[in-house]
Amino acid sequence: MKIRLDEYDIWLEQELEKALRPTKNKAGKLSDDTRRALDEARSFFEELSRKADGNLATKKDPISYRAARVVGRVARDSLSGIEKIQIPQEVSWDSFKVLRDNLSNTARSLRESRNNTQREIHGLYLLDMLSFSGSVERIAKVGEKMSQFLEGDGENLQRAKTLAGIVETIHQVGLQLDEKKKESVELERTREGLSSTTRDLSNELEKITSNDSLKQVLEIEKELRKESREFRTDTLTHLRRPLRKLRDLSQRGEIALRSEEREALGEYIQSPYRSFLSRNFGPYLRPILTNLKSALDSGKMGLSHRKTTRVVVQLDQLTTTEHLAQKQSKGRTLLGQRQRLLHDPTCKNLYLERKIVLKKIDGGKKDELQATERLHLAEERIKALNKHFEELLLQAESKTNEYLSRDIQIERPRPSR
Repeated sequence: MKIRLDEYDIWLEQELEKALRPTKNKAGKLSDDTRRALDEARSFFEELSRKADGNLATKKDPISYRAARVVGRVARDSLSGIEKIQIPQEVSWDSFKVLRDNLSNTARSLRESRNNTQREIHGLYLLDMLSFSGSVERIAKVGEKMSQFLEGDGENLQRAKTLAGIVETIHQVGLQLDEKKKESVELERTREGLSSTTRDLSNELEKITSNDSLKQVLEIEKELRKESREFRTDTLTHLRRPLRKLRDLSQRGEIALRSEEREALGEYIQSPYRSFLSRNFGPYLRPILTNLKSALDSGKMGLSHRKTTRVVVQLDQLTTTEHLAQKQSKGRTLLGQRQRLLHDPTCKNLYLERKIVLKKIDGGKKDELQATERLHLAEERIKALNKHFEELLLQAESKTNEYLSRDIQIERPRPSR
């Protein structure tokens, strides 16, 4: 038998109603038996309480007075325990299990109260204690019947609970799927929008950089970056650590450097090439290197012989050749050319506009990447939910066949990503 998913829960409810009708009838009879046993016990303890209160007012001897007080207290406590037992209006496994547990616990508590009371009253209220026992046993008996019901026909209630739980879980997973699908659609739309914006910005960037003057500026900056890398990796090779060591020694006063040389040294450690081309710090590189060589000769640097040899060779190359002067001249020439080109308002505006567009493109790409990652997570979640959804449908078909002897096939919704 095929059945649509949106009709399965209504169909199942009707089938369960028919299948559970005999079970609910038995449950109703058990509820009636329980109600009668509790009503009888309630009436007995109310009467016993009134009798004990009357004896308290009339009995003069201490033994009888004390017995009446004990019986009255036990009667009121027992009545309070019985009043807490609620007979469920709806027949279900959970509600009848709670009722069974309450009956068993109450019967056990009443037995203990009865036994303790009999020891304290020393044979008084003998007939009342027999009635007390009868009330307890009736409550215990309906509790046992409730246990037998739950272990027998009541198992149908547990099965109904299982099927209802599966249906509810299917509903919840379906809602999660719908939510994730909507989220996936929104993320796809967002990603496409960001991608389109990035493409437009890239086209705008291409138009901006078509200006000849700006092209020259960008080529100069490319060359300056190349020169900067070479200056850090080739010109100052083997010298980075010795220069930091020289700064530390000068700060401790072990190497004498003028304040402007010490300041320049700090700049070279932080921004080597920029300081080298600077008009303020550029002239101090040779004096700094000369001081470094003196520090090496004094042995204060604490470098290994191998490292010292490499540093000395590098220092000799820099201080005895025109390498530094040529590097500095080339770099400053490039900076001058860049400055002259940017002095043109049109070129400068395009340069600044390019920076803004590049920043927007970078931000757009980051947002697009985040949207792509979130979309991937949503799609993975959809796959997991679809798998779980299919497992639940198979479980529903299997349990329906097992519990109701109905071979059904639930029609699946259209596959979604």
